[in-house]
Amino acid sequence: MSAIKTDKKFEEYYFKGWFKRAVGEFTDKDLERSRNWFWAWLKKLNQYVPIKNGDGKDILEVGCSIGAVASLLSERKFNVYASDVSQYAIQRAEKLSPQVKFLAFDIQKGIPIKKKFDIIIAFEVVEHLEKPEKAIKIMYGSLKSKGVLVMSTPYPYNWIHKDPTHINVKYPKDWLDIMRRIGFSKVFYNRFSLLPFFYRIHYRLQIIMPFAIPVPYINSPIFYIGEK
Repeated sequence: MSAIKTDKKFEEYYFKGWFKRAVGEFTDKDLERSRNWFWAWLKKLNQYVPIKNGDGKDILEVGCSIGAVASLLSERKFNVYASDVSQYAIQRAEKLSPQVKFLAFDIQKGIPIKKKFDIIIAFEVVEHLEKPEKAIKIMYGSLKSKGVLVMSTPYPYNWIHKDPTHINVKYPKDWLDIMRRIGFSKVFYNRFSLLPFFYRIHYRLQIIMPFAIPVPYINSPIFYIGEK
């Protein structure tokens, strides 16, 4: 996740408040539960972006939270950098996954890493930002030629706004228009759903449905994918 109005407000609402129920106390058990959840996300993403074998490619995750996605990608032999605006999250995540290069920064202010990336992933980030277009432009600038940006952000159902940090929830057309305006040569989106609860038992029980289910408590992510 990334910044809302201030870092202090973000910490209050998320890792010490609103989001604590999802992340927990940043224990090994909490990380494993989060890895189980995101295993299906990466399985779905592999249909569009080859991420089974990183082969040393450079990848950046923006808004890494507990570091589950970064941890999974590191096992697939990517050279993984992971960031969050939250120092609280980064200090804990780097203890859980020391093989990942963790950094704390606000994506709206730039990426303080002197390299270009093959892939940048920002799962459930841009809807929290005051200036999402600026953040997407910054990520675009940090991609290699033919590099790929993968974002996810929720559809603007009424219940999505219950999270007080969802300050920029948009329709798919709006996000695609922003990506085209910034300069991405190829953009598209894909909607799917994940059945809840079973992933807590085993990651392979995270069942992917290839369509959106507009019901609260059933997670229906949208991938937005753009090639530079």
